[in-house]
Amino acid sequence: MNPVRLLWTHNFDPSIPGKGSFVNLAAEGIRARGVDLRLEYLGNLRSPAQVARARTHVKRLARDFDVVHAQFGSACALVTAVVEGIPKFLTLRGSDWSTYDLSLGYLYFHTRLAATFSRLAIKSYDYITTVSSRLAAQVAPAAPGAVVAVLPSPIDLSAFVPRDKRDAKAALGYPGCRERWILFNSLDLNNPIKRFRLARGAFELAQARLGNLRLRLATDLPRDKLPLFVAACDLILCTSHTEGWPNSVKEALACNVPFVATDVSDLRDIAAQEPSCRVCRADPASLADGTCDVLTGPEPRGLRRYVENMSVDAISERLIALYSDALAGYRSAGAGFRNAASKAQSAVHWDNGKRRDP
Repeated sequence: MNPVRLLWTHNFDPSIPGKGSFVNLAAEGIRARGVDLRLEYLGNLRSPAQVARARTHVKRLARDFDVVHAQFGSACALVTAVVEGIPKFLTLRGSDWSTYDLSLGYLYFHTRLAATFSRLAIKSYDYITTVSSRLAAQVAPAAPGAVVAVLPSPIDLSAFVPRDKRDAKAALGYPGCRERWILFNSLDLNNPIKRFRLARGAFELAQARLGNLRLRLATDLPRDKLPLFVAACDLILCTSHTEGWPNSVKEALACNVPFVATDVSDLRDIAAQEPSCRVCRADPASLADGTCDVLTGPEPRGLRRYVENMSVDAISERLIALYSDALAGYRSAGAGFRNAASKAQSAVHWDNGKRRDP
């Protein structure tokens, strides 16, 4: 039973370049399969009055749809939880669940408020999708009445492809460049969660040991230039305090670019299998050691295989399958849907694009 009308709610400000681009990409994949999907920006949800207005709006709007899907936790999840009478989906992406505890300040309190909202709202949802297996393991105990599925945000595998690095550098205006490029990718270098200072410290230590390195920042790069830029790099540094599943690392792997990272998301599972990738302690010396090991080790090969099941096509098909399951169960079980679904399967995992029920 295919969904006919989908309502996706989100609070990614469309006026900020790159903000929520992964949601737009996922929406394109669903629409390409003939499904009617509406993306609804909920606006600024920083006051009780704004939240109340958004809840009223979404409750009325949802009457014309078959499935509603909140694309983020926190206040977005609280607003969308008000919908009744149709299956409700919630995607948790990490920053709406994990907290920042390295210092007191805005992020310390903001992340705790966001996580609290997510935990309050989660009980109202029938299906919870998380972007990583690690996040699913954290979320599942808090959502005993819901189906929990691991479903990473998709990436455009037709754009992010391996390239000859010399050719890629030449195409970017650096012909004959012999430097090895270390990529750091963040929309905001001042975001404490991304820890750019840690990445810069690790780079400087690695540069002192190896030389001929260059730290490349993709912060303000136009989206259409990003695939070539990523493919020209020799390594990506991810120094985040927390992550759901960093899209920048997915894109690098798709281009056969290895990572050196702190222990976030499911990266340690890849590093355990892949000798050209490292998960390190969150200190400059350890990250520099990992960087030097990777750059002086064997040439990475076949890293793209770790993200081939995260293509737009693959994720779209898997998400539509979940919507179809939800609709079929909802229409047959009625008000008892959530209990019936949770008894039938408390979690759904996806391995290499194939469904695996517990």
